[in-house]
Amino acid sequence: MKKTAIIVLNYNDSKTVIDYLDLIKDYKSIDRILVVDNCSPDNSYDVLKKYENKKIKVIKTDANKGYAYGNNFGVHFLENNNEYYDYILISNADIDVKDETISKCASFLEKHDEVAIVSPSMYMLDGKKSPLVGWKERKLDSDVRDSSMRLTRKYNRPHVEIYNKSHFKGEFSYVDCVPGSFFMIKYDIFKEVNYLDENTFLYYEEDILGKKIKNLGYKVVVLNKERFTHFESVTINKNVIPYRKYKIMQQSKRYYHKTYNEECQGLGKLNLLKLDYVTLMGKNEIRCNNSKVINRFRRLFKNIKYTGLTLFIVKILLEVFTVLFLPIKLLIRKLRRRKKVCYFSLVTWKWIKQRPHFVALKLTDKYNVVYKNVELFPRYVKDAHKTFQVSDNKVNNKRLKIKPFHIFPEVKKYRFLNGLNFLKLLFYNYDKVIFTQPNQIEYLFLKVLKLNRTKIYYECMDNYIGWEKNPSLYETNESNLISYSRKVFVSSASLKEMLINKYGIEESKVTLIRNGYDGTLFNNYEKFDTNLKKKSIVYIGTIDEWFDIDLIVKYAKKYKDVNFYIIGPVNPSMKKLKKLKMNNVILYGPIEHKMVPAFIESSTAMIMPFKINDIIKFVDPVKVYEYLYFKKPIISSYWKELDQFNDLVYYYKSDDEFEKVVNEALKSGFKNSKKYETIMEESKWDNRLKSYLKDMEE
Repeated sequence: MKKTAIIVLNYNDSKTVIDYLDLIKDYKSIDRILVVDNCSPDNSYDVLKKYENKKIKVIKTDANKGYAYGNNFGVHFLENNNEYYDYILISNADIDVKDETISKCASFLEKHDEVAIVSPSMYMLDGKKSPLVGWKERKLDSDVRDSSMRLTRKYNRPHVEIYNKSHFKGEFSYVDCVPGSFFMIKYDIFKEVNYLDENTFLYYEEDILGKKIKNLGYKVVVLNKERFTHFESVTINKNVIPYRKYKIMQQSKRYYHKTYNEECQGLGKLNLLKLDYVTLMGKNEIRCNNSKVINRFRRLFKNIKYTGLTLFIVKILLEVFTVLFLPIKLLIRKLRRRKKVCYFSLVTWKWIKQRPHFVALKLTDKYNVVYKNVELFPRYVKDAHKTFQVSDNKVNNKRLKIKPFHIFPEVKKYRFLNGLNFLKLLFYNYDKVIFTQPNQIEYLFLKVLKLNRTKIYYECMDNYIGWEKNPSLYETNESNLISYSRKVFVSSASLKEMLINKYGIEESKVTLIRNGYDGTLFNNYEKFDTNLKKKSIVYIGTIDEWFDIDLIVKYAKKYKDVNFYIIGPVNPSMKKLKKLKMNNVILYGPIEHKMVPAFIESSTAMIMPFKINDIIKFVDPVKVYEYLYFKKPIISSYWKELDQFNDLVYYYKSDDEFEKVVNEALKSGFKNSKKYETIMEESKWDNRLKSYLKDMEE
């Protein structure tokens, strides 16, 4: 009896894969299910590994080298383990297919020796059959037109390789290619054509496979009366931004025509110049569609708005001005005793002392620093506790200047002022500029800074896209900022892995500098009576949507002798917390950073009750280092970044574990470990930031 193995590729999308495994795990048509994790930077592999059984095997590639490599990796794994199957199913996880459909695919291949690949008809979520259920061999001229929205509109001939609907009548139809989201291929023929071509990262794998099958004289078939539903590239859309998606597609497209298209062989290679030119055009179209400045310029002609035109003219003038006066600016820089750095912060200097404050202060060891003081959280400051106001803008350091940077409301009459506000930065002759959020470059022309020989750096402290209303714009800005940056600094290993995989940047360009604590402040701090009650569990930090107040309330109702102190600014959206009235859950309000040590020392235990979302799982929390300094028991939800604190923190991995873990922490106290002294020495801000300064000098 013929045997079938299915290969399911995963990248950062374990939930979708798990749902798919639940669907197909009991299918009689499948003898082996092999999940290949394509080196996901999240914890997908660990999550999926739990679903292994006699039928399901989960493996991990050595690197993320794309769709073809991942699927081939799965086939080679089966071969190396002497598992041989007559048919190989290549399948995305974002599909819905019936057991009976897979059986009919296998039955069709068994009856037709001339057929190498078979696929059911692909349907979309709306219930309609996809026009790409199967397609003809691609031609260069067609792909050139499809590479540009402008050319597609002009010639009105998109996807000419699609068959007419009449082609798919009857029980089955011969086609040149079928979708890579779900197809079945005979193993012997798959091996004969040397599997999928691994020279493409994504896209055109089906076209190349179809071409190799055709060259060997075999057929590709679509079963018209069978179907599967595709959920429209869930994984790709989740992990690849539009600009990079287009770039990858064009690289694969060029490789396909250069290697497999007869009209592009020999002197025909010159035909590829057409594709190269249109690819440049297409890249600019995507950049323009995601640029607010350019979109405003476009709307100028529709709505007669002056803002876009003014900024466009200013940009041109700035470029001319920069080139003309560059020699004078460079001479001034050379004559300076100390280089001048602008640290473009997301956090106002008045705010609770955080990483940006420590970085700016450390930079003064070698530079004169201007800290652009952005009022990001004015709503929190208004709610500050009457007794403990946050600090002012004053700083006792002659090499550090705090300058306000007001963001006006996003309404029509303020747009021009916002533009000028950002443009002011270009008139200052900075040697280096550090950005801490991609959208800071929205009104800033990086090309002008580059012409000005200003060195640009990007410090990524959080996965800010979790807050963004327009993720596509954010990702375009981030990709642009990274391309201009000499170095990218990240605060967590998860962020580093995510940026490298998401944008394809070299690992050497990204430097991991974890968070830390202020040893100077903690060695000699102001002591005062905090009036905390006995059995006090304290949280200090911002209170936002990730703060699990329900878990605390549930515990506090049961254990009324335990008191929770929630210290810090509260996001207005946390209405439930504002209305909370419990004697043993005290909403304290913000305090100055210099008061933090006294509150930690007065506590019985510290807590981080976070809901694990796309923001939290990339965080290396500053507060852990501060809590550890005072050897306080720490209670925290678990995410991968906290592995460095194993044996030092009380973790709970589910709501059900919370009560047990809190009680254990209160009873047993601080968790001591041999690595405690090492972690505390390494995580002093002064030690952490030495490598930051070193990379700034390189």
